[in-house]
Amino acid sequence: MGFSITWFAVPESHADSFLKQLNLVPTGETEECPESLISSAQMDTGWRMLWYNKYQCPFLGEKVLSAISHSYDVIACTVEEHCMDSTATLWRAGVRHWFIHHDGSDGSKGLEFTGALPECFDSIRGDLERKQNDAGGSKADVDYLFEIPLAVAQSIVGFKHDEDSSHVIDGTFHVLTRTSSATEQSEPKRGFFSRLFGS
Repeated sequence: MGFSITWFAVPESHADSFLKQLNLVPTGETEECPESLISSAQMDTGWRMLWYNKYQCPFLGEKVLSAISHSYDVIACTVEEHCMDSTATLWRAGVRHWFIHHDGSDGSKGLEFTGALPECFDSIRGDLERKQNDAGGSKADVDYLFEIPLAVAQSIVGFKHDEDSSHVIDGTFHVLTRTSSATEQSEPKRGFFSRLFGS
């Protein structure tokens, strides 16, 4: 079985407000490897990593990422190993500042990228494309291009989903759960007739 996950990273100085905004609270449980649905880890690179153990996080879509990124940067990664699909993106000032995507469902045939890419991109891309060519290009049994978005994100945050990370402080992931929003807690649900007549 392959990984099918999403992870995010925000600067540690904004981590508490990030989790609060998403109504995420610690359960008190910890893990050495992120196996729960939602967990987080503090990185010694200055980032807080949020792990969601499924592909595409339902409460952190593009609209939410855009809104959050007006206050601070957010890095987002998606990994779907069953079709060798990987994405890394940086959200800043309400827009995708850069975006890297590889869709390997039809083989290792290319890479999509836009924006002001980080300095490490060219060297990472060059190295992995050489490995792909040396292995036989698009006819190879391995897809090195899948690694490009993930390696770029790793070079910034210090985390990769399928590797042990020495950058995770204390080697600990804190399990989180998502609570109801303050609005949901404080405002009773209105019945059908109340909504219909505005009372």
